Amino acid sequence: MSIKKSLLTLAAAAMATMALASPAMATDGVLRDTSGTSTIPGNTVLHLVGWTKFTTVQTSYECHLTLNIKVIGGTGTTGEVTAFAVPDKSKCIGGGLFNGCTLKSHEANNLPYHVTITDNGRVDITGNIEIHSTYSGCLMKTTMRTYKEIQLTPLKTGTRAVTGTENTLGETAGLNEAIAGFEFDGFNEGAEVHMESIFGAKSSEAITGIPGELELTSDTRCTYEISAT
Repeated sequence: MSIKKSLLTLAAAAMATMALASPAMATDGVLRDTSGTSTIPGNTVLHLVGWTKFTTVQTSYECHLTLNIKVIGGTGTTGEVTAFAVPDKSKCIGGGLFNGCTLKSHEANNLPYHVTITDNGRVDITGNIEIHSTYSGCLMKTTMRTYKEIQLTPLKTGTRAVTGTENTLGETAGLNEAIAGFEFDGFNEGAEVHMESIFGAKSSEAITGIPGELELTSDTRCTYEISAT
């Protein structure tokens, strides 16, 4: 092979390597105040309230939700979920196999979960996320929902009244726009619900969706934005 062809081959290989590496090399986003100057202080707790639901082909279960995210360090790029709770079990609603089910208990195992602010304007929650629940008044006895990742998309203030919130929410908040709350964008690859009936029968189903909406409580509502750097 000629020197010229060898150099062309090496150049093509280098370009291919860079193309494959580029997603992993993307920088984190930064959570800043709405002036765009100061990063969110370390140890700030973002308290979120609203609702979420998990769905499968045959089932669904929806509850009010409280989610707390604690900022770690001073870079505004990382944090951890310290609470993932159902504040009022009486307001949960089941469908399919969960029709009529009353939530007895709800426990998020393996807390805290890791949080990363991304440069595409989202909040990624990752870890060994396990939500263990027990029920009464129906055919289902227990469930364990497992996720690898949950994604939150920022929302602007708006006119929509949202279950479990006191204020209103609007459309997606882009980069450098004030955040009033978040939508569960979800990431369902590998997410499952493991179920046990009152008769002891066990089964598993893939989780097909985890829709939901959460608002920031008044102390941090519309106080912060995500910037790409």
